[in-house]
Amino acid sequence: MHYSRKQKILHILKEHGNDVAKKIYPEISPQLGCTTMHIATVTGILRNNVSMELNVALKQNLVIKINGKPVLYIEKDLLETIYHLHFASNVFSNFDAFKAYIAAPPQKPINKDKSFQKPSQKISINTAENIFDTVSEHDVFNNLIGVTDDLYTQAKQAKAAVLYPPNGLHTLITGPTGSGKTTFANIMYRYAVEMKTLAKSAPFIIFNCSDYAENTQLLLSHLFGHIKGAFTGAFKETTGLVGQANGGILFLDEIHRLPPEGQEMLFTLIDHGKYRKLGETESYHTANVLILAATTENPQSAILKTFFRRIPILITLPGLNERPLKVRMKLINHFFQAESKIIQKPLIVSKEVLKVLLTYKCSGNIGQLHNDIQVLCANAFIENVLSASSGYKQSISIKLSQLTDNLKNEFFQSASNRQELYKTFNFNDIKSIVFDGNNDQLSDLLIKDDYAVDAGFYEYILKTAQSFYKDGVAIETIKEKIHSKLYHQNITSNNSPKVKIDKEILNKIVNTDLTNIIKRHLKADNIAAADNKMIYSLALHFEMLKDRLENGQSAAGINSQEIMLKHPTEYKLAKEICDDASGLFDMMIPPEEIAIIASFFYTINKQNKSIALPIIVVCHGRNTASSMVEVVKSLMGNHEIYAIDMPLDAKVDTTLTLAAELAQKIHCGHGILMLVDMGSLIDFGDMITAKTSIPIKTISNISTPLLLEAARRCMMPDITLNDVVKLLNNQLNYASELYVDTEQHPLFTWSASLDPHLLTKIVSSLADITTFIDVKKATDLLGQALNNILQYYNQPLTDHIFVKFIFHSICMLERVIRKESLSYKNYIKLKNDHETLFNVIKKSFTVIEETYGITITNTELSYVTEMFLLILPQKLRT
Repeated sequence: MHYSRKQKILHILKEHGNDVAKKIYPEISPQLGCTTMHIATVTGILRNNVSMELNVALKQNLVIKINGKPVLYIEKDLLETIYHLHFASNVFSNFDAFKAYIAAPPQKPINKDKSFQKPSQKISINTAENIFDTVSEHDVFNNLIGVTDDLYTQAKQAKAAVLYPPNGLHTLITGPTGSGKTTFANIMYRYAVEMKTLAKSAPFIIFNCSDYAENTQLLLSHLFGHIKGAFTGAFKETTGLVGQANGGILFLDEIHRLPPEGQEMLFTLIDHGKYRKLGETESYHTANVLILAATTENPQSAILKTFFRRIPILITLPGLNERPLKVRMKLINHFFQAESKIIQKPLIVSKEVLKVLLTYKCSGNIGQLHNDIQVLCANAFIENVLSASSGYKQSISIKLSQLTDNLKNEFFQSASNRQELYKTFNFNDIKSIVFDGNNDQLSDLLIKDDYAVDAGFYEYILKTAQSFYKDGVAIETIKEKIHSKLYHQNITSNNSPKVKIDKEILNKIVNTDLTNIIKRHLKADNIAAADNKMIYSLALHFEMLKDRLENGQSAAGINSQEIMLKHPTEYKLAKEICDDASGLFDMMIPPEEIAIIASFFYTINKQNKSIALPIIVVCHGRNTASSMVEVVKSLMGNHEIYAIDMPLDAKVDTTLTLAAELAQKIHCGHGILMLVDMGSLIDFGDMITAKTSIPIKTISNISTPLLLEAARRCMMPDITLNDVVKLLNNQLNYASELYVDTEQHPLFTWSASLDPHLLTKIVSSLADITTFIDVKKATDLLGQALNNILQYYNQPLTDHIFVKFIFHSICMLERVIRKESLSYKNYIKLKNDHETLFNVIKKSFTVIEETYGITITNTELSYVTEMFLLILPQKLRT
């Protein structure tokens, strides 16, 4: 567990005071106190930061300050417990005044559990962990999803607003509807109580200014109160929300709906802590209120400029579609886990549903995401309760068929984050995720990158730092802005523009002694890429690292021991630099942070030595391979993928020659992966290897998901061709399950008359072209429907009939789910001319409609009817 800077300081105060008191009790000595220099030496925190934290703790009644030379600080709770007294004052002019106060304290004893006892009794010494428990180790902001990611700066602003003396800073929170403004304000209130800047009983009053927006008089009365007779119907005096919020926080949602006169009435409250009720002309009321306001509009134009100038803190919350997919997945996890606890059953959510929830437009932001997940769970719960045929179920499955029409529509409107989806999550190894209210399986979904640090990350730091400095931004603000921006966009070395170094600017931002340390070590280690960009970007990284460590924040979830063993040379270099930087900063740098820098060095070395394993895709058809490769390149950013299309009229030897020439051109010494569809292409790899000695491994039955996974695997550092083939073959296990024992056991109950290999091949092929449906399940249901129709007319199920029907019907289901049903001219005439056939078909599709929660239109059924008119004998077409 990582403790905050303040917690570390308070721990040192308490530990030191407890040790001294045990030796001198009941005497009083300056030895009870600590100096800022002593705390800085023990903790590694800069002395000025120790002073700042102690002043905050003093305001929160956590420490005693004794002025003099030197200034001493004592942990207050420990002192009150040991000496059985209550300190009405926290500051003393000198040690004699402090000693005199203890000798004759005010008669106000306190009753506390003793962490220190007299020497005649058994002494119980607190462990470090127990001591931290007494100093509020829990930070309510840690519960905010995204606080370590894209909401880092917002949380820091909020904490500053709450803690700023004497009573905090008024704050305006902006963001689109549903972005979590009310939740954020509530967390600020709870943090204020947690940090003791507000009493536990302090009120938190929420008022939505739009509730009375059409009635200004009623709105102002509700907000400020009114006196008797202030307006018609004002029969008695009221307090108003401002009065009710005295000593606490007033949250004004949709502040832009507060009329100008209402905003002006807040001026006096903000400036002087006074206000008048509606109808008053002479007297004032006083109130100590911290105002938090929220708006979905641009504050520059939506509220009075004179009011906006009085709000010193502006916090902007991003919309859901602007946030990283990792954060969105955390929100999805949180909502499903919450619903599982309410329903008291595990929720089994299919990966297709998760993909939709991660990528749909979600215009209502977090609020809509929460509502959509609740509706999904409700639909699944109802199906579970009403499913009498299947009996009692221990878990509830959530499938695509339970998606709402609105959710489907918004899914098709957005495709902008599909690339991030494939780069962030690995859906190939799972079919569903179980949410049971406790276990977290998200780590199985996230793509592991072995702690790799992209060189583009540092390139981006350089560019951003120089840009901010040229715009006149203060150096401390530059660091904050860089930290915030790093969470708001994907940074890759492929897309990073080349940065021109301006040493004059960068030397003003970073410590020149630090750059000299880095230069010296990189030169001594003969790092190939040790140019100015690397030196200054690492220096900027250290500057930001120093700020994070001073705030008690360090990298988590990184196995430094593992990285040290895997990359010993890079770790040794990183440690040497960090050791010198530690001396310069007067603080210790944790092993996890050293490991990050070591990973960066390793990544740089790898980029200079190797590229991704090349992939050749060969498929029958004029554009089959090209289309597939284009899609995967755009999604994965892997440019080492090459396509060869083989039209049906092309000669095999011509295509083989093209593939051999391409292999010789792109071979980089580590082999080539060849993905093909079928037939003679399967032997291409062995034939080219025999002719050119280039190591080539071939995998057949290529599909877009398989190529996506291959592209991802081939980009991994240190991956070998054999490793890739082994991993990809494991990926195909599920598909191979369809072929197991098909000679003896039909894949479906109705499919005994079909060629089993043809059936499994069709199911596998259809899986590549569908988005929403589970092809195996849909094939089973459609096969039953086809069988029913043919049995009605006493016709056999043949391969020819099945292939036509299944391809058409699978595509039809996808269209209907998308609400893109085809139209059909004169379908009424077709229905009337062949009424029996039409009704048999319609009835057979009923089970499919119920399963997927859809309605298949008569126009779509007309095309199915038309198909059967070509299949059935003439005499049966009625």
